Amino acid sequence: MPGAPRSHSAAIADDDFVYVSGLRLKDAHGLHYITGLNYWACMNLATPASLGGNLTRLTTELDQMAAHGVNHLRIMAASEGAPTPQPFRMNPPLLDSPGKYNEEVFAGLDRCLDEMGKRGIRATMTLGNEWQWSGGFAQFVSWAKNNTAIPYPSSWNLTAEPQRKEPRTGWGSYTKEGIDAQPYGSFTDFANLIYSNKQAEQWYKDHIKTVMSRRNSVNGRLYTEDPTIMTWQLANEPQASNEVGHEGPYNIYLQANPSDLLFPWVERTSKYIRSLAPKQLISVGLESKQGEYYFKQVHNFSTVDYATTHCWVQNWGKLFRCQRGVYDMNDATGVSLQNAKDFAKTFIADTSKWGREIGKPVFLEEFGMARDNWENLPKEYPYLSSAKTTHKDEYFETIISAAMNEFKGNGSYVGTCPWAYGGIWRPETQYVNDFGMVWAGDPPHESPGWYDLYDTDEAMNIVARQQKNITEWIKAREY
Repeated sequence: MPGAPRSHSAAIADDDFVYVSGLRLKDAHGLHYITGLNYWACMNLATPASLGGNLTRLTTELDQMAAHGVNHLRIMAASEGAPTPQPFRMNPPLLDSPGKYNEEVFAGLDRCLDEMGKRGIRATMTLGNEWQWSGGFAQFVSWAKNNTAIPYPSSWNLTAEPQRKEPRTGWGSYTKEGIDAQPYGSFTDFANLIYSNKQAEQWYKDHIKTVMSRRNSVNGRLYTEDPTIMTWQLANEPQASNEVGHEGPYNIYLQANPSDLLFPWVERTSKYIRSLAPKQLISVGLESKQGEYYFKQVHNFSTVDYATTHCWVQNWGKLFRCQRGVYDMNDATGVSLQNAKDFAKTFIADTSKWGREIGKPVFLEEFGMARDNWENLPKEYPYLSSAKTTHKDEYFETIISAAMNEFKGNGSYVGTCPWAYGGIWRPETQYVNDFGMVWAGDPPHESPGWYDLYDTDEAMNIVARQQKNITEWIKAREY
């Protein structure tokens, strides 16, 4: 009956596609609120052990997430290789070179979707990436420019000092700008050539078509006929191609630039995806840190079904030419935490307002916070899982409640999706596999354990309470 949302353990019916209704999402059961997690490595975890996968871990973690009310995972449906081994990225990749796919990794994506569907968990399928950790835009550009070297920004190098005595368990450290890394602006300028390089964009579109035309080797479903796939996402965090200036809180927002190549790229790519998948939703993957102008320009196309937001209180700020960031993970006083909570509440309120003004739902599909890492300062690694999560728990309660309250108050938010599920993995016992991977919740260009959500973390109970709260609220109103 309407008003009785599906149990998290119930399989998704063959024709139960999620659709947009005003500022809401709906499915066959009525209102659909997203209780999600980022689980970007799903397709690689679903490969055989000979390819670095771990099927036992995959099914264990899917069961854990479903038991906590999770009904959505944001996963990668793209990763790109190179003629020579490249650092800081998913390995083995799905796409070895233009047109050449690793069928075993593709079968891992099939298996991932099949297992999710059995548990009533839907997917955002992310088809590209601004950043280096999956190959992404920069790899397409490199291919198109005769394998030009990619100007990698500062990234985590697992093989760098410090190392542990046990082989293949090293901590690593970040590469350093000016020594073995380039400025972030140099990297994004290179990656964003995909907006104007016709060959790079064509290979990216070819990949989109290949994935969307796929028939699942496990259950026989065409991807475009599978309601497990709620959304096709253009890319993870596509960036502006021409920043004319910064403004707003912490100098994060971008000044208006009508000629930014990001906008026509979003329009033509979303139109192309719509032509291939009329039954499923489309999102861009924008962080929306760029401010009101970019939020509205990117999300107002008719072929974009809902807006996306990401909220990164530690990463943002210092990165964008201001004197301080929003949050300092080594500040135990609570001052920095209050800054983060205030920023998040304002960010949610502002983006909800912008969503209402363009008539689009908004999905908070990334946010995170480090553990109480001041506890790790005297220890051998700054991201040990033994640190408590008092700041993280308080921040998660704040930002998740802010999104829920917007939903209940006729705002435009329709769900949340923290970054990222590390499940049973821990940095203390990490082992670098034959492909150079540890499959933490943090991607391979970042320090393992920074933003991981572990199976025993209080954050998972916060996620579960969110789903219970929303389910009861919907039932009480018999939507």
